[in-house]
Amino acid sequence: MQSWMIGTVSAIVLSGMWPELPPWPFALLFLGIAMAVLRWKTAGARLICGLACGTAFGIGHGTVLLQHRVDAACVGVPLVVTGRVASLPNVQHVSANERRQRFEFMVSDLVPPDCAGPKNIILSYYGKHSIHPGEDWRFEVKLRKPWGLANPGSFNMQVWFAQQSVDAVGSVRESRQNALLSSAGGAISLHHRLRQQISDSIGELDLHRDVIAMLQAMTVADNSAISPSLWLLGQELGINHLLVISGSHIAAVAGAGLLLGGLLLRALPWSGTRGRGAAQLFALVLACMYGALAGFSIPVQRALCMLGCFVGAGLAGRSSAPLNNLLLAATAVLLANPLAALGSGFWLSFGAVAALLWLALWQRGGGTVGRLLTAHGFMALVMLPLGALFFGGSSVVAMLANLVMIPLVGLVVVPLSLLAVVCFLAAWPLADDLWYLAGWSLQVLLPAANALSQTWGKWIYLPLRGDLPQVLVAVLAMALLILPGGLERRLLALVLALPLVLPPVSSSLVPGLDTQVTVLDVGQGTAVVIHSADRTLVYDTGGGDPHGVNMGSTVVLPYLQALGIDSLDTLVISHPDLDHSAGTADILDAMEVARFRYGRVIGATGGGQPCTAGESWRWPGGQVFQFLSPALATPHSSNDSSCVLQVQLGDYRLLLPGDIQEAQERMLAQYWGEQLRSHWLLAGHHGSRTSSSWTFLKRVQPEVAVMSSGYANRFGHPHPSVTQRLERQGVQQFFTSTDGALEFRVAPGQVPQVTAFRQFKRRYWM
Repeated sequence: MQSWMIGTVSAIVLSGMWPELPPWPFALLFLGIAMAVLRWKTAGARLICGLACGTAFGIGHGTVLLQHRVDAACVGVPLVVTGRVASLPNVQHVSANERRQRFEFMVSDLVPPDCAGPKNIILSYYGKHSIHPGEDWRFEVKLRKPWGLANPGSFNMQVWFAQQSVDAVGSVRESRQNALLSSAGGAISLHHRLRQQISDSIGELDLHRDVIAMLQAMTVADNSAISPSLWLLGQELGINHLLVISGSHIAAVAGAGLLLGGLLLRALPWSGTRGRGAAQLFALVLACMYGALAGFSIPVQRALCMLGCFVGAGLAGRSSAPLNNLLLAATAVLLANPLAALGSGFWLSFGAVAALLWLALWQRGGGTVGRLLTAHGFMALVMLPLGALFFGGSSVVAMLANLVMIPLVGLVVVPLSLLAVVCFLAAWPLADDLWYLAGWSLQVLLPAANALSQTWGKWIYLPLRGDLPQVLVAVLAMALLILPGGLERRLLALVLALPLVLPPVSSSLVPGLDTQVTVLDVGQGTAVVIHSADRTLVYDTGGGDPHGVNMGSTVVLPYLQALGIDSLDTLVISHPDLDHSAGTADILDAMEVARFRYGRVIGATGGGQPCTAGESWRWPGGQVFQFLSPALATPHSSNDSSCVLQVQLGDYRLLLPGDIQEAQERMLAQYWGEQLRSHWLLAGHHGSRTSSSWTFLKRVQPEVAVMSSGYANRFGHPHPSVTQRLERQGVQQFFTSTDGALEFRVAPGQVPQVTAFRQFKRRYWM
């Protein structure tokens, strides 16, 4: 049985990494192979059978997934969908007077029929109605494929869409077609309606907004109120796993259920094994009810599967092997969702349990306190390589923080919150008092945690860089630390882990003209990184919220950290439009910047100087940078105030014009003449028809043009007239919207080498 499960799990995990999906008849072929090897009863035959079954299952799931994707011809076309709200809406306030409600929508009908196919879609609604789970609606929408930004070092939302089997993403349009058809809901959506009612009740408490957000997340897995600053605080302290309902929460509820069930059974005429089995069954039911409140996330599924194995074995009078339970849980989770292994939640959840089981095999003596400290210390060490792989770093105070927070959350916050839920459902007035009591300790600790972050934030979170082989070797090193042995084994473990914490060795220790130019995929915005040896320039930071989530913090900084860059030679913000400047403050706060230039003042950001035409500087390797615009004291519109930067790499030139428009392009062409000639061009204003004029292109004469714009963006960038213009001139074109991040390696005397990240990391579900 173990061999079959190992094969099945391995095949399903690998199937999610295929660049292309085999035709569906191959699933039948692999099922035939599985049946053929069943005649042999060996472990090897069972392993092959599992591999064949898992492969067939992966092909079948992928085929169905792609069949339901919205057709390319229906992207951006007004459609009318009818269906049911199938999740707890994620509510975000996009301005003082506007909010966005984002929710899953199960489609029952779609007009026109030619676009039918998507069943599970995610909609964003900006109207005045409050959306509730289980409601039946008709909406006029515009849909697009489930898409995500593809960049080295940062999260791709497309992974989450694939995990959730999302067929399309879209926005609800203002229309007379929009109508609430029924608010009755159904039994399937009952737990989501209860979750929303409970979350709304917690939201009305007179507590700090971050405490309310934590209570909502820990009670009903409503993470919509968790601010970026709170998430960053949890990351720095290594306690983010407590902000999502995980296996530890399920274990705490199951333990409480076992205790409560035992107390109740004492009053009944049952005893012995039968009574213990009933108590275990009660604990399982209680944990499943809590899992429903949590929305059955992957860690919750894993914990419930393992708990179910334990209870089932107990009821059958058999022993339960934890490792078998873990393997069975992995099989069950992947059969329920074959793409579950794409996300960090799967590996962190199963990896944490596997690490604890490994520790239990070798841990001897030490007493309760000693074993507890060892467990926390070992888990903190294991999280170093896992944090490097998934988050680009780990907290160095995670052990101490978890020693405080895990007992607090498991023994105080969660039990009191669940008691409050019981009181809320029973309409007892005690519910608010219990939630206040649960949040009191969090409210006391929060100011101290914020003070620690503000004072020591750069020291308590360790940036780590490691690819998969380095991480696997580091995990092996952590495993070796537990094995019995002497100093030699510990030294070996230290040597194996060293590559994870050492800075990467530059491929060009001696400054030279070899230069890496990366146009990051920041959606409808711009962010370019130019890097050579120990010098780095960032041109624009992408869009987003300057005071919240933005491309500077979620894309640019992770990319720089992945390269081992902790300071900038130059930061250029072409002009103050948010799609170019939203991450400015985050970049300036995160690393030292020697030269800061901008086109017009960027909000309240201090320091720096305006770009001035004619200013130039040189790197030790010979790269020359020069601003061609704007001219000093010349008034311009916001777009035409853009810093136009030309970079000369030997005989090769790059031109970054920001968002300048046709009139400013003509002025540049007239003033700079032949000097405007550049081999490589970042198309102005994301490929807008107001830029990249004939006059400008004839003077620049680019060989390569890059369009930095969002997939299916509402502006229609890049405009067909621009792409056609470039095509007529024989210019090779690249698009971040379809290629992801674009990396150009420029070396003297060589043709620039181009890597498109979306193709380099190609997966069939992308």
